[in-house]
Amino acid sequence: MPSDYFIYGLAGSSHISNLSDTVMALFISNLILLDGWRRYALGFACGAISSLAQAPVGWFPILWVTFPVLVWLLDSAALGKSRKQALYSMARVGWVFGFGFFAFTFYWLGSAFFVEADKFAWLSPVAVLLFPAGLALFWGAATALVAPVWRPGPVRVLLLALSWSLFEWLRGVIFTGLPWGGLGPALASNGVTMQILSITGPDSLNLLAPLIFSIPVLVFAQNRQSRHVGMAIVIGLVFLAQLGFGLFRLNQPAPVQDHPIVVRLIQPNIAQKEKWKLENRSWIFNRLLALTTVDDQDSPLSAVDLFVWPETAVPFYLIEQPTGLAVIARALPDDATLLTGALRRETDLEDKHAVYNSIYQLAGDGTIMNAYDKIHLVPFGEYLPKEIWLNAIGLEKLTSKSSDFSFGSKQMLLGNDGLGKILPLICYEVAFSGDVLSFPKGADMIVNVTNDAWFGNSIGPWQHLHLARMRAVETGLPLLRAANTGISAIIDAKGRIVQSLSLEKDGIIQSPLPVKLRSTLYVQLGNWIFVALWLLLCLITLITRRKIARDALY
Repeated sequence: MPSDYFIYGLAGSSHISNLSDTVMALFISNLILLDGWRRYALGFACGAISSLAQAPVGWFPILWVTFPVLVWLLDSAALGKSRKQALYSMARVGWVFGFGFFAFTFYWLGSAFFVEADKFAWLSPVAVLLFPAGLALFWGAATALVAPVWRPGPVRVLLLALSWSLFEWLRGVIFTGLPWGGLGPALASNGVTMQILSITGPDSLNLLAPLIFSIPVLVFAQNRQSRHVGMAIVIGLVFLAQLGFGLFRLNQPAPVQDHPIVVRLIQPNIAQKEKWKLENRSWIFNRLLALTTVDDQDSPLSAVDLFVWPETAVPFYLIEQPTGLAVIARALPDDATLLTGALRRETDLEDKHAVYNSIYQLAGDGTIMNAYDKIHLVPFGEYLPKEIWLNAIGLEKLTSKSSDFSFGSKQMLLGNDGLGKILPLICYEVAFSGDVLSFPKGADMIVNVTNDAWFGNSIGPWQHLHLARMRAVETGLPLLRAANTGISAIIDAKGRIVQSLSLEKDGIIQSPLPVKLRSTLYVQLGNWIFVALWLLLCLITLITRRKIARDALY
């Protein structure tokens, strides 16, 4: 780092014009002078506090405090060090920030290991500690990448946004990907700010969010110059445009439907410990049927066009149980359709079974019309990566099956002429916006069936619901979410929850299907928008660096 690296409060004090600047200068100077465990402890604490920006709390303004602290801690980590030393030090700061964030964002994963505590409880610390530690590596890598070019001034904010968004994209695709949590979803944590997803998609928000939350770094920069103020104003205007667009889109009247489809979502609330016990098959199936056949003044059975049961709702191989299909046929109105999660099994010539996590489409007479097999399986939950190696050290899947689920091979739409085309998503497939875009075009709604019973009454299902809301906004499609223990919801095309049924309750939701909106810009262009914005920011960064270097010569 150059020898004239700035220290707030110790140099340039003549530029401090008022009390607030004085307080901030002292605060930032103390941050920059931190070293050792204090620097990393504060980084961890800021990451942990930043998790409050995620659903269900959604306090995204807190990132205007915690993210600037991260930037100043990176300044501290780079101060007076060689490039190699700065790289390792800044990587550690980014990692501890990420570890704090992901540890508190994903603490609820530990609940899954106590469903069969005798077998898996010992693995809970592995999930609660090692999983967020692994995710934090992406943020550590993002801060390490900018270390060789980290310098005082506004350019470091642009460089950090470029690096951050790149590694967030990588986090969503490599090792099967997990685009869950982060600054982008935090920025889209409420109905107004999430509307921009219909234009940008989530990856572009991961580029904009570090810029927006770095505004205090520019505002309270030492030796404030026009370039600091100008950049802060431009970024602030981008955020105001996001707010303005959100308010505008939310206030646009929805198209009128002449004959809306009536849907009923079933939430049976079956505890995960009870779900796969053989002796429970009958009462679980009967509960599903009882909720399906509720008929009263508020929820007339004859009015329903589409019923939706949750993921793996049927506790047996449905296609192999003609009696079960006949019972379902007696429960459904003649012209209705049922979508239900269920296991599906195929047997080859060598009597080997391939088992799929599927959504079946049944007609009112119990005929199976179609089936979609889950493509994006959950590692360690539905299959075990490198199974031979991991079994050797005692690791198993959380599922009760003795063999892996098989990967589905075809993205397809369900539905019929009466219902329209249905885009099916099983469980955490709803987290992957790129996967949703790769389905055939022309869907009229999204149906997401899931089983969040693994995670009890925690924030996990709320975060999962938020991802579903994001997909609705991105696609301009209404989304039906049927969850075993909650949170089931009908979500309109602007991400608003029309009706919902909260955690650990059994019941139904019946409502007309919200209207589909026109195809969004994000659906039409996909992640090319992110690529274009990323390259544009690269160009802006290059021009700004050259201008600063040229000005320094005169």
